[in-house]
Amino acid sequence: MNLVSVILPVYNSAAYLERTINSVLSQTYSQLELIIIDDGSTDQSVEVANKYARLPNVRLITQINAGASIARNTGLKSAKGNYIQFIDAGDVISKDKIEKQVASLHGGFDKLAVCNYKIFNKDSELQISNFPDQSTFIFSSTNPQEFLINLWGGNGERNFIQTNCWLVPKNLIDKAGPWRAYRCPDDDGEFFARVILVSSGIVYTPGVYNFYHTPCDGINQLSKNKNHKYLMNTLLTIELKHQYLLKKGDHPKISKAIASQYLMYAVDVYPSQLVLSKIAYRRYKRLNEKAKISVLGGSLVELSKYMFGWRITKRIKAFLGKA
Repeated sequence: MNLVSVILPVYNSAAYLERTINSVLSQTYSQLELIIIDDGSTDQSVEVANKYARLPNVRLITQINAGASIARNTGLKSAKGNYIQFIDAGDVISKDKIEKQVASLHGGFDKLAVCNYKIFNKDSELQISNFPDQSTFIFSSTNPQEFLINLWGGNGERNFIQTNCWLVPKNLIDKAGPWRAYRCPDDDGEFFARVILVSSGIVYTPGVYNFYHTPCDGINQLSKNKNHKYLMNTLLTIELKHQYLLKKGDHPKISKAIASQYLMYAVDVYPSQLVLSKIAYRRYKRLNEKAKISVLGGSLVELSKYMFGWRITKRIKAFLGKA
């Protein structure tokens, strides 16, 4: 059996760290190691992790706070497995996720395995058995470039695939390179773009799931962080994605996919980041493609968007949020 290395970066996650660790240790696949990287936590995360570090297949590494990407790279340097499973603190994977994804790859190391995911806020939601239909963007493919173009909006709808959905051969990461050493809400988008594009395809594994925890307060969740530098890095990431697609070869929908990414960004950061929004919107217009503006709210908000445009609607929402 191939060894699977599970890499778990941790930062101030004591409240829900055990849930994630137990999710890994209860996997039906026996040949795995869990590498926990504490990224300079100031809460009780290390104490929680230490309760498990005595187990033979669990290692705890501590480092000065450097961000999730660098923590994952620390884990990769220590990993001994042929396959890598990333998981974030708070998240849960179904018990047979690793076993079935390893089986779906049939011992190969040229493709990635992917599964569906479900977002949850409370533990009680883990018991709900209905799952969203993600078949329009999570599927098997032997064309990595086309897969990403579809995911990023090249065919109309934009979507994302959360980090833990993937099971990745270590050699593909070695070929693509480690996580980019920056703090960015879309660090996984940049990383997996490179890994997917050096692969020969994606294998969809049905019937197993990744449960993605989005706490209501959003504390310590990089994807919700509005730090100006982090958002600048997200803008850089869109440009990097564009370069990666172009390097892979010509495709008629590359511009559409990247235009969709720029428009989504321009709308999302407005009006709190006026300069960044303006830069992104200018790049969107330069691509000369028509993309769909994200849903901004309920029916009244959408009516306002239709009547007055997304900028005025976003300003109204920002004003009401402060009132």
